[in-house]
Amino acid sequence: MRILLVDTTLYHPTTPLFLDAVAASGHPYQFVDEGAFLAPLEHSLVHKIGYRLLHRRPLSYWRFNRTLRNQALAFRPDLVLIVKGTYVAPGTLAAIRRETGAHLVNYATDDPFNPANATPDLLAAIPQYDLYCSTKRAILDDLRRAGARRVAHVFFAYKPDLHFPEVPASGEERRRFDADVAFIGGADRDRIPYAAAIAALPGVSLALYGGYWDRYPPLRSCARGFVVGREYRLALGGCRIALCLVRHANRDGHVMRSFEIPACGAFMLAEKTEEHRSLFTDGTDAAFFESPQDLTAQVRHYLTCDEERRRIAAAGHEHITAGGHTYRDRLNEILALVRETAQETSGTVRNGTA
Repeated sequence: MRILLVDTTLYHPTTPLFLDAVAASGHPYQFVDEGAFLAPLEHSLVHKIGYRLLHRRPLSYWRFNRTLRNQALAFRPDLVLIVKGTYVAPGTLAAIRRETGAHLVNYATDDPFNPANATPDLLAAIPQYDLYCSTKRAILDDLRRAGARRVAHVFFAYKPDLHFPEVPASGEERRRFDADVAFIGGADRDRIPYAAAIAALPGVSLALYGGYWDRYPPLRSCARGFVVGREYRLALGGCRIALCLVRHANRDGHVMRSFEIPACGAFMLAEKTEEHRSLFTDGTDAAFFESPQDLTAQVRHYLTCDEERRRIAAAGHEHITAGGHTYRDRLNEILALVRETAQETSGTVRNGTA
């Protein structure tokens, strides 16, 4: 199977999610890097103004879609796997299907119906995909109503070469990353009460990594900037409790951290959701909380129970890394769904019901 992967290098090393997995799969492949077209949006005022004037389309929008179509036509893939696809035009997808016969798959890491994520193309393109894989179980019915041909819930995963246990080694690293509780993620409004509840606990140190935490005066002293790569591992390795909050605006039931925290060997205290409950057992390989008050009670408990905390962290690490939760596993899951979809389509055609 010839695979054309469309993803971004903008958030390296976390992304591209599937590039290493595709490269290791043995399938012939090519990679289209959306990041190369979007990088100017990070620093160019002209590009930022253009983005607004073009209704959330970058100035490189047409060049990106032209490049994607031309590369698909030259490579003639059997499968086009697009991660998110915020700026992929419906017409581009239709042309690729018409000109190559490729199976079109979207792996949606965000909720396309969330105004913070939605673009005209992201929504209009939903019916063009043969298979729409979403990390959010809660949006599957909305995808069907938007015209998706076939939908599937596919979890996030972790990268073994990026997410593994590592503790701060030097004295400077230990001082920088030491914390009783750490959270890695942006300062969404609904996350503030949880962070504030921990910050108010006497004698408990809180580290907040990610954007906008310094905008909230009571939490400003807890903000420690961004961490990626090795620093991400050290932030988890330097804390006693790693907090896992989902993004409610995205209708998340789990997030990337749901796999990355235990893969890095940290003790995970996670928001109690149906998806987390399907992945972990409370008190065995993770711990759950339901409210800011419940969170503070859990934090107090686990900070005084070192052995229990270490046992749960070890069990969580074993559970996630024992197999089935890497992006190579997710790729295999998607490929199996593609084959299944192709067989169903073939059977429909043979039966004369197309």
